[in-house]
Amino acid sequence: MAHQFKPVDRDAEMLLPHNMLDWVPEGHAVRVVIGTVERLATRELAGRLVPSAPKGSAAGPARYDPVMLLTVWMYAYLRGVLSTRAVEDRCRYDATFRVACGREIPDHTTFARFRRYLFAQNGLAEDLFCRVLHVCACAGLGRLSVVAGDGVKIAANASKEASRTEAGLRKLAGQVMAGARKAAADEDADEDKGVLPGTDLLLGADTVPGPDPRSRAGRVLACLQDLQAEREAAEAEAREQGRAYLEALAAGTANGRPPAAVALAAAQLRLEEAIAAEEAVLAGWQARRAAGQRVTRPPARPGTGKKARKAHARLAELQAAADTGAEAEAAGDGKDKQPQPWRNVTDPDSRLLPVRGGGFIQGYNCQDAAADDRLMLGGYACQDTGDALQARRLATVAGKGAAVVAAAHAAHAADPAMLAKCHDRMCTLPERHKHVPGHDAAACHAAMTGGIGVLVEDAGYHSEANLTAPGPARLIADCKTRDLARRQPAGGPPPEDATAVEANAHRLATPEGRAAYKRRAPDVEGLHASLKDDGGLRRFSLRGLHNATSEFLFAGLAHNLRQLAAIS
Repeated sequence: MAHQFKPVDRDAEMLLPHNMLDWVPEGHAVRVVIGTVERLATRELAGRLVPSAPKGSAAGPARYDPVMLLTVWMYAYLRGVLSTRAVEDRCRYDATFRVACGREIPDHTTFARFRRYLFAQNGLAEDLFCRVLHVCACAGLGRLSVVAGDGVKIAANASKEASRTEAGLRKLAGQVMAGARKAAADEDADEDKGVLPGTDLLLGADTVPGPDPRSRAGRVLACLQDLQAEREAAEAEAREQGRAYLEALAAGTANGRPPAAVALAAAQLRLEEAIAAEEAVLAGWQARRAAGQRVTRPPARPGTGKKARKAHARLAELQAAADTGAEAEAAGDGKDKQPQPWRNVTDPDSRLLPVRGGGFIQGYNCQDAAADDRLMLGGYACQDTGDALQARRLATVAGKGAAVVAAAHAAHAADPAMLAKCHDRMCTLPERHKHVPGHDAAACHAAMTGGIGVLVEDAGYHSEANLTAPGPARLIADCKTRDLARRQPAGGPPPEDATAVEANAHRLATPEGRAAYKRRAPDVEGLHASLKDDGGLRRFSLRGLHNATSEFLFAGLAHNLRQLAAIS
């Protein structure tokens, strides 16, 4: 029996609807993005999207509408299209992108310049994020009963092979200088003038203006300056800690080992104290003997007692170690046990970060917070390899986003229809948002407007300082998830005399604590999966800490729009 196939006629003419919006169905993501931008596009915002023209410049051809470019980029990040050339290509052939750009086809250079300007403006990306967050909250998103915070490591627009220690950077600086002077000699230029102004700064001179920060020499200089500033800050902190320790030692209240910077001084002070104590014992014995009192065998001569001998041996040991280290450093063959700091020449702000499974990536540690329906409440990029030092800042960012959501929900408190609408959207969404038994519209609205109920975080944030920090109630894991499940269940409030760490461990063992902590992985890890898999943000497009934070917030903005489109 012969197969029947539909004919393929590529020359057939086709009529498209006259209205571009008819190309896409109602509720499509591009319609959500267009509607959101139209709602946000005030005259003040449009003015911030346009760079100011230089004075005296002649009027040129009409430029592309910045609101249209913003719409395209929002939709592109929602679809996971981050390449400027790919965006230009989509604007030519993808119907949804053609709707977003209004059938205008800016080239990739226009898209690149607009994105670079958008991310470079102070506070603009954060402002856009908060405005979109408000729109999503007005639509019923943002359940704040449980808010999860976590960090995700995203690669920088740089290779880790471009990372070097300070010695490597100075060697590279010498190569840059040699290449610059060779190029000048080839062009019959004056070698004293050179072709790279300020290159001498790379080797320590400071009498000439610095090189262009965007040049390779400028980036090398920025890395060297950053390392020097970090070293000076560490030395100042060590001196302050040493001074405080010596003062405590003199007062007799010092505990623990002394800081390395004052180890010799502390050993010398302990030896002097031991000798002084032995001298006092000897003077007392002599006074009793002169008064005719019965005395025992004379004490040891000052400096020969047990404590003095021990202190003297410790001082000699530290002095020998210091001399050996100085000789090794002078010979150039000393092996420092401390890891040397690295800086990346391509992106000096990025850091080498350890990742799960072993190895390192060159990137940024991005912190974010997610509501109980995966709505992103805020985030930023940082340079810390771990999360413990970011707990307070993350709580502040989450609180700011929660305030935006709560304010939007509170505006609908007097509208029963909106209450029912929010309840339907929050509690009867797809499988990942199952309805909570007994959770009526009023209870749902209370969970939205009452602020953060509890902020849950994994064991990377666990410390007593983070548990006692001001802000929302915290529930921080103190071990791995599998070990939490094996913990003996507990009930009731923690004991009154329990420390912050003990009270947190007790709450983790209660049924309420376990239920709250179980929401962490689906919420914030689901947010990370959306950013990386759906949004394609596995590597930043621009360089620098500020640009990384702006792009991370813009990707979070697109994630929130994706959540909004799912319920539209």
